[in-house]
Amino acid sequence: MAKQTHSVTITGDQVLRADHIVRDLTKLSRSKITRLFDNGCVNVNGKACKDSFFRVSEGDLLEVSFNPDAGYPEATKAWDDRTFDVVFEDSWIVVVNKSAGVLAVPTEKSAGNTLLDRLKLYLNHSRRGRECFVVHRLDREASGLLVFAKSEVGAGLLQAQFADNAPTRLFTAIVNGNMSKPEGKFECRLTTASNLDQYAVYGKDEGQLATTEYRVIREKMDTTVVELKLLTARRHQMRVHLADAGHPVIGDPRYGKRKSQHRNWHKRRMALHGHHLEFLHPESAAPMVFDSPVPVAMKKFRPQPLEDE
Repeated sequence: MAKQTHSVTITGDQVLRADHIVRDLTKLSRSKITRLFDNGCVNVNGKACKDSFFRVSEGDLLEVSFNPDAGYPEATKAWDDRTFDVVFEDSWIVVVNKSAGVLAVPTEKSAGNTLLDRLKLYLNHSRRGRECFVVHRLDREASGLLVFAKSEVGAGLLQAQFADNAPTRLFTAIVNGNMSKPEGKFECRLTTASNLDQYAVYGKDEGQLATTEYRVIREKMDTTVVELKLLTARRHQMRVHLADAGHPVIGDPRYGKRKSQHRNWHKRRMALHGHHLEFLHPESAAPMVFDSPVPVAMKKFRPQPLEDE
């Protein structure tokens, strides 16, 4: 069927919503009218109108042009998720900025709704059958950058990079106290306790080697902002290294005990954020470099009331 065109110049007694005018002109159902707006079939004064609730004014020219036999698709709703923001995506990978308090991947005790679960929903939002594969992890209480693969092949290639400690991962943390040196390195062997905590062991054949470099960014009264670089990627290694050095991450619920608590930190998260991630693309081997701004809660943290600083 040929395209139909309907138009009307709005009079004083017709000043109301655009979708009501389109309904009167076309006699179509509400759902079909919405799709006409979604697909740019409605114009007001020569410009496409995507807002069906738009209120026309006296003298406006409203025009509807559409093919009655065409299957105009419903507009895809923008994805909105508090657990993550998409930083980069292509056919091989998706890089996200994880929110604090979100479990990255399922565990034996988790009840679903992890970051991985949410990502799978996101990837299937516009087209079904898309997969998502874990490459590396980030503690629940921390925020920051993570890369996931969209295929088993891509995951294997990326996981090999992380197994060789090839990617660059930098973190910003606020820790208790002032560091004695402006930069340095923590190194020990870590093993897992029965409660799944990590702790240092000293036998040369015990545990796994864990190495973290640090650099002081600035001191804030009785706390210090540091940049941490993972030279290995053991579970909780930064948190254990800092707690064992007497400078636990502020807000850490697991390591540091009372020292990790601060009178001016009231957030239900750790002051730890993965702000920089570098790796090679699994298909092209091109360098992929990503940065994420430090969260507002950490940026605005004041160890003492503002007037005392």
